[in-house]
Amino acid sequence: MRRFSAEYIYTGNEILKRGIVETDDFGKIIKLIDTGGKFEEQQSLEFFNGVIVPGFINAHCHLELSHMKGMIDNKSGRGLPGFIDEIISKRNFPENLQEQITKADKEMRLKGIVAVGDISNTDDSFTVKKKSDIFYQTFIESFTISDEKVDETFNLAKENYNKLKDLKLSGTIVPHAAYSVPDRLYRMISDFESEKTKIVSVHNQETPGEDELVKNKTGALADVLTDKGFLLDEFSYPGNSALEVNLKYLNKRDNILLIHNTFSKNEDVEYAENFSDNIYWVFCPLSNLYIENTLPDISMFFKKSVKTCIGTDSYASNTELSVLSELKVITENFPEIPFDKLIESATLNGAKALKIEERFGSIEIGKTPGINLISSFDFEKMTLKSESKVKVLI
Repeated sequence: MRRFSAEYIYTGNEILKRGIVETDDFGKIIKLIDTGGKFEEQQSLEFFNGVIVPGFINAHCHLELSHMKGMIDNKSGRGLPGFIDEIISKRNFPENLQEQITKADKEMRLKGIVAVGDISNTDDSFTVKKKSDIFYQTFIESFTISDEKVDETFNLAKENYNKLKDLKLSGTIVPHAAYSVPDRLYRMISDFESEKTKIVSVHNQETPGEDELVKNKTGALADVLTDKGFLLDEFSYPGNSALEVNLKYLNKRDNILLIHNTFSKNEDVEYAENFSDNIYWVFCPLSNLYIENTLPDISMFFKKSVKTCIGTDSYASNTELSVLSELKVITENFPEIPFDKLIESATLNGAKALKIEERFGSIEIGKTPGINLISSFDFEKMTLKSESKVKVLI
């Protein structure tokens, strides 16, 4: 048994001043004590100068791109169209790919991440996931250039899905983005195992060109896709925005993770929230800065009290895979967002999005959520500092 305390414990449901959390040898929470701030040193109690929080949930990552660190030019000013152009041209499969994936997996665990919503276009990451201490919800991502390629593309997705099941790993088949999934493929994805309530992830409004493309099939993104062989005339894009196109095909009873939302507006949020109660808005601010050199209006989402989550994206668009670093960027740019709401986004909301809240997301008796310590914390303002660090306690 281990016993932990700190200046504050953010359980996910409440904030305990100098509370005490007890775990068994396997990390299961067996006791939670509210001392009312009247803390006394006790034998075998580990006290830390910082705040204790549950293990982080990384709601969006591309583990299989872990070999691409520093390969994509983020100084060109071309935004997502340029990023897509480069990633298609430069994506390769080096001999040490498994080593790079393993390294990224271990880095995330050292940075306090206990569960990941991970995008996979291949089965390259499956072996590492099977051996990992991290829980992975794998999103087998599907997209293609034309209607002619739909059957081949979907069959490959089903092959990878079956490999996941053989390994007893959790996963679903999902669309990449509104602009890259032909109508027939989108319907096949939505209809696949539609009798089940699923978890779906889709990239949403990451660049202004998405909405322009679905409206008029013009713009920088349309130009890049056409250059890469996409037959855009075969895509009907039934909606006035990328968000509307995505929600046209998705099942409202499923958990829907909308990724990035860099250029989502107030009316987009209203539209999505009216569509379903199961919408989760996932933000990857360091990736947004890397690709588009801008951030979503994250404060707007928090003011609306919608369900927000945090992701790291991949090494193709980030220099590290750290949820805490993403939170520090949000704190720096949107200081009005309370720390407890950020922690909720990085823990409990992510766990609910991935349907693993019975185990992860909050420090509650019976759960094994992982326990992180955040040090170098600003207790005067009750927020993160640029030098804040995370340490895994269990």
